[in-house]
Formats: sequence, structure tokens, C-alpha cells
Amino acid sequence: MKELDSHYIIDGREMDATPREILSAVCPATEEAPIGAEEDIVDESADPQPGGENFDPALAKAYAEAVEGTVRDSFPSCYSGSLSRLAVAKGLLEALFKDGHFKLGDLRPHANWVWNNAPVGSMAAFYESVAWACEYIDNLGVKLQGYSCKPGAGNSLELRCDSVATRPSEDTLFEESPFGTPDAHIETTRKNSPTALPSKGDWIIYIPFDTCRYRLGGSLLCQATGKEGGKSPDVTDADYFIDCYEVVRELVEDGIAVAGVPVTDGGLLTALHRFLGDKAFKADVASIMRSTEETDLIKLLFGEVPGVLIQIKDYDFDYLDAELLLQDVAYFPLGQISGADGSLELDTKGSTALKGILVSLMDNAQEGED
Repeated sequence: MKELDSHYIIDGREMDATPREILSAVCPATEEAPIGAEEDIVDESADPQPGGENFDPALAKAYAEAVEGTVRDSFPSCYSGSLSRLAVAKGLLEALFKDGHFKLGDLRPHANWVWNNAPVGSMAAFYESVAWACEYIDNLGVKLQGYSCKPGAGNSLELRCDSVATRPSEDTLFEESPFGTPDAHIETTRKNSPTALPSKGDWIIYIPFDTCRYRLGGSLLCQATGKEGGKSPDVTDADYFIDCYEVVRELVEDGIAVAGVPVTDGGLLTALHRFLGDKAFKADVASIMRSTEETDLIKLLFGEVPGVLIQIKDYDFDYLDAELLLQDVAYFPLGQISGADGSLELDTKGSTALKGILVSLMDNAQEGED
């Protein structure tokens, strides 16, 4: 696999390590490069896209319909690094809702690259993909079980999480992960529902797993509309991702999160449509815009900042609030399910969720007086 074992010269500058050497930091089982397999790959990095085009907030529904049936066909070269980090987050978030008992650091995912090495800029993009993905994986405290790189028509990275680290034996003095979760295991089945349950009054909670800005560069919205998105989300806050993962995983294992879905490809609105289906729901997005100081509704709805949507019972709201505040994790109550049949609406004025919270707190206070 020359792509892994070659020396790279990008934009006239020789890189310090081969992709396989970079991967060795997060995959202890990395094989050594075959003797005589090394060669030079000379390439140029793709120019970043200019500032993003304007999207009309009034067309949010039309944009959602366009994105609904869109699958990411390939990483644009100028976004290979940021989209690779999103792919890492996506794989880990999909594992979050699986049956089993584990923490983030117990996961041992497998990374699969499919790459077209023919176009100019493609190999520079591959190097960036490996470097950015491995840096993020390392900062998350995760180790890879293995990896592969295969030729293809487009460029992509998939992280598959179906195994965990085994706990070291008691007589092992020097082990890679001596503080792993006792009896850690992960199953192929889910712990909770992938779609919201038709339970009137249940809360839908949005939890972003990064503190970066909402941006559209490299998004499915841009792919579906053919527009330029400008910069992509700068997904780098690994420490915050770890905190979010820990607390949400506990909510899943304890049965507090009765349903959940990742927010990744397509952004928040795409995840809401997939999660809620035909249930009646009015989502308060205004509170997110106020808290994040995001003034562009389309960026908020379609910017691919990794996160989750979870459904909880009304009587568990105070517990969830306490747990997330304890971990200093920001969350956004989007509202309560108002019926089994209906449609998704967006509240851009911010009244829906606030009223629901006040009613819930008053009900709980009255129950406490009995």
C-alpha cells in the first residue's frame, strides 16, 4: 500500500512522517512498512473554498428536502481533514447508543479509508485526512483496533466501532490501558430506540459535542445544492467531546435516554426529521442561536457540528439537568412531543421550550408538596 508507506512532499515541503507512522500513534498493532516499498509522492494541496454563498432562511424546508435523500459521495479535497474528524465523531456517536457497558476510551474502532489517488490534490488530501483523524483520535484517548486503505472512485473515511479493549490480567504490570472499564463489552444491538417514541410530553434534548462555530463548508447541504459553503466546522475540542460522551453514555445505560440519534451528516434539522418522523413537534431553535450567538439560521440547522438528540421522560428532566450541569455540558431542550401524528415545526422566537420547562417545574413543585 504505497499510499501508507510513501514519503510525502506537499506544496514543496517534505512531511515528517509517512501515513503508517502517523497511524502507529493510535494503532499499536501497526505493521512495519515493507522493505523497499517507500517512495516519494509529490502533490499540491487543494485551495480552500472562498467565503460561503448566502442561503435563504425562508427556504429551510426546501433545503431539508434536498438534503434528505443525499449521501456524501466524496470528501472534497479542501475539506478532507475536517470531514475526517467528523467521520471519527460519527462512528463514535453511533456506538454511543449500543447495548453493552463501556466508556469512550474502551472503544477499539476500525478505520476504513477509500481513496481515489488519481486527481491532483487527492494524495495531499489523503495525507491530511490521516493526520487530522489520528490527531483527533489520539486527543480523544481512543486507540484503533486496525485500519485499511482501498482504492475507490471517491474519497471517504468510515470508523466502525464493534469492539472494546479487554481488561488486563491482574498479573500484568505494564499494560496499555490498566484503568479500563471492568467487564467492558459492546453489542451489535441498540440500547434504546433510533426514532422518537410517540409519548406525549416527552422532552427532546439537543446536545452538541463540540464548542465550534456552525459552518457549512463541506456539508451535505452544499453537496445537494451545488453551492459553496466557505469554511467548515473546526471540530477540535476533544476534551469537551469526552465529557459529553461520558454523561450521555450513562444516561443511555441507565435508561434515561429512551431514544437517541447522532447529529452528524446533514446537521441538526436532518437529524430532527430522521428522529421525529411524523410526530407533532415544535423545535425551539431560537435558544440555541442566542446561546451560541449564531445569527444564521441555515448554518445552525445544516452546519455539521457533531452531537446527539435524545428523548427523555418529563419526570427525568430535573435529573438530566443536574447531571449535565455537574459535567459542565451545555444542552438545549428543544420542546416536548405534542402528539403521535403531526409534523415538525421550527420555533425561531424561543417561547416553546421555556414555557414547557416552567410548567414542568411547577408540576414537580406541586407533587413535592403532597
